Amino acid sequence: MKKVLCFLYDTYVDFEITLACYYINEDENFQLTYISYEKTPVSSRAGMKVHPDMTVKEAIKIDNIEGLIIPGGHERPFKPELKQLIIRLNNENKLLAAICAGPEFFAKSGILGSKKYTTTMTPEEYKEKRETDPFPRNNYIEKRIVKDNNIITAKGSAFIDFALEIFEWFQMYEDDTEREDCKLMWTPE
Repeated sequence: MKKVLCFLYDTYVDFEITLACYYINEDENFQLTYISYEKTPVSSRAGMKVHPDMTVKEAIKIDNIEGLIIPGGHERPFKPELKQLIIRLNNENKLLAAICAGPEFFAKSGILGSKKYTTTMTPEEYKEKRETDPFPRNNYIEKRIVKDNNIITAKGSAFIDFALEIFEWFQMYEDDTEREDCKLMWTPE
């Protein structure tokens, strides 16, 4: 069974990952595991509470992880164990998918150096907060979704495109017809 992790933290934006997580969880070939820094309930921005399956420190010890999904959120606590997990998965060429402000975790981990990416976070937002902008802005692409090798990043409003790109990475479609039918079902006309 293919193991996929989803990192959650207080104030994460649930709708950005719901579609992707729903279908991954429904696929019998995958095991979706929610991780956080602690095993205590995590509250989304909408107030939904999720009890993580394991901590990030526990997840680091797992073999055969196929990918990591990270939603955006308003408070983005960055700890060494998450950096360690992101770097390891990147070195293993596993899927790293983040949406909205979530790519900030990749930037702070140092894996975006030469990678093209997108994010909802602007340099002005960091200036307003008097924080250092962690992004290598010369690699930024103003698009809804950007895929560069094993890294998928998306704007928060592109949550459907984000999910479809994750499905494509994991080859969750049985054939081209199913892929096209899924795109037609989920994308606006």
